[in-house]
Amino acid sequence: MKVLLVILISYASAGLAQLALVFTYRSPAAQPYMISDDPHRSVSDRELRYRVALNISVSVTLIFSVMFGLGDYLYYDRAIPAWRYVLETATVILIYDFGYYFMHRYLFHEWKILRGVHSVHHAARNPRFIDSLLLHPVETVLGLGLFFGSVALVGGVHIYTLAAIFTTYTALMILNHAGVDYPRFPFKTLGVLAAKHDRHHHSMLSGNYAAVTPLPDIIFGTVE
Repeated sequence: MKVLLVILISYASAGLAQLALVFTYRSPAAQPYMISDDPHRSVSDRELRYRVALNISVSVTLIFSVMFGLGDYLYYDRAIPAWRYVLETATVILIYDFGYYFMHRYLFHEWKILRGVHSVHHAARNPRFIDSLLLHPVETVLGLGLFFGSVALVGGVHIYTLAAIFTTYTALMILNHAGVDYPRFPFKTLGVLAAKHDRHHHSMLSGNYAAVTPLPDIIFGTVE
């Protein structure tokens, strides 16, 4: 089934991104480009491993359940013109990015109940890729729910559009936490995003709330 292939491709891209970062962290040549020499986590390695394992279990269960159980609301597989792929991709990204901005800024950082949930993620002051899974499971469910909700809101997208968006989304969640700012092509943009997200982790009062593009932060004046 094509939807299974979508999931497997996204996991493969995430695995390759993580593997590349493992080698980067161990490479002496990469050390000048590390944003910080330490993640400065306020949790033990044991709790980190527990959080990572828990969130992998939650996310895998939710992704498979939604992709297979609610597929009629998320994707279709029929011939469409090339421009529609582009339109679907741009629309979903904009809906998700602005939705995540408001959820992240106002619910996770200002609403007391979810602020406590989100503080689990901020236990890493200078994150590494593993910290993309240092999350309370409630945040995992809300984040994935927003992603799938953004897709459903446009009436579903082509299966190939979903593959591109979900693979990019999965990889970006890792690369935003890379902790590496390499200022040369083709990694310069990813380095800028990682540096911005690193600054966001310094404090629960920091800006840079958007996840995919800096556009919401630029519009609402929260770029740091």
